[in-house]
Amino acid sequence: MSDQDIIEAVNDCGEKRYIEIERNKKRERETDLNILLTKCKRLLSFVETTKNESIFKKLMAFTEKVRQALYLGNDIQNLFHEFEQIENITKKSSKSFKNLSDVTMMG
Repeated sequence: MSDQDIIEAVNDCGEKRYIEIERNKKRERETDLNILLTKCKRLLSFVETTKNESIFKKLMAFTEKVRQALYLGNDIQNLFHEFEQIENITKKSSKSFKNLSDVTMMG
């Protein structure tokens, strides 16, 4: 990952010009972690409705790990991978109906 982004622009004479813009990695990292925290909150809200205590505890611990990462300088890519795994487990364990037309009414 480079410290600069390069933007291609065309000036009034039709010539291509390249502009280098320095990236603020710290701010990008913080933004990414805040997005991940938002995803965690949404998933936690969903897990609360499923009453699955083991996934809830796992997700709470993971959310705390994401919060701590805001203050550390370590690589955060593994956190996104871990979130995807938790999200997949959560969705598989959900007892929601995928296709309501297949549901038989009792009564």
